[in-house]
Amino acid sequence: MKNFTIIAPHADDEIIGCYELLASGLVKSVLFPDRVTMEEAEASSEHFLFTRGLIEDEDFYRFNERVYVFPDPYFEAHPKHRELGSLGEALLRQDRHVIFYSTTMSAPYIHEVSQAVIKQVCLNKLYPKKAKLWEYEHKYFLFEGYNEWIVKWDVSL
Repeated sequence: MKNFTIIAPHADDEIIGCYELLASGLVKSVLFPDRVTMEEAEASSEHFLFTRGLIEDEDFYRFNERVYVFPDPYFEAHPKHRELGSLGEALLRQDRHVIFYSTTMSAPYIHEVSQAVIKQVCLNKLYPKKAKLWEYEHKYFLFEGYNEWIVKWDVSL
């Protein structure tokens, strides 16, 4: 059953940060911060069969059975990634199932992508105008990682 919703600060972040999850076929939707970014991801949406939406859409956050996948607010360096990661942390504290993703090499949970060549081909096909980004910076397609946090514990122990 498709039940993952990825939050992507920029078009291409859904693939850079969550390719393995997208390739698994479990992603139901990807949310973007604005319409322009959402429209840029049309080819990705068609390729991976997910619904595109806007982060501001309240409807996406009402589903408790979904797993939300946000950029990591601590390991990601880009301000937009950190901002949206903080939104993920707020959802987590409301008892939502949230996973954080990162491609930052300093994140301790990063692993090498098993199908890195296919990921690179996919990025080039779906985002050809951005291909210069990963032409020499292989971190965009070689690595990704996921992390779950525990924010509640029994204080009576």
